[in-house]
Amino acid sequence: MRVAAVLILSLSLQPLLTMAMDKNGDYAVWGMGRKTCYSYDQARASGDYAPYKDYLMGYLTAYNVMTEETYLISGKMNLEEILEWMDDYCESRQMNSFELALADFIREHNETRLKNAPHKPGH
Repeated sequence: MRVAAVLILSLSLQPLLTMAMDKNGDYAVWGMGRKTCYSYDQARASGDYAPYKDYLMGYLTAYNVMTEETYLISGKMNLEEILEWMDDYCESRQMNSFELALADFIREHNETRLKNAPHKPGH
């Protein structure tokens, strides 16, 4: 049973882990994604973190667009809650890239993502 559970989990993460990578598992990272969590922490502390926030919103939007059955990867979290998650993550992983932090956010929140848009009255 344990082996089956591990296999199912591995298969469910397969698209997430291989999406847009080359045959060696590599992919190019541009912009603020190349910066470290340390530089993100410094920017947050100084209040000059708009480029990181913009990168984060673009990254998560691209994920929402490109991933089947995903309306909102962050689930019911708002932007400030996502930034607080990033703060906690980056505080303990200062040498990780900002992009890796976002990839880990996605992995951690995949099960709680909103798969469909909320119903809007009158539509």
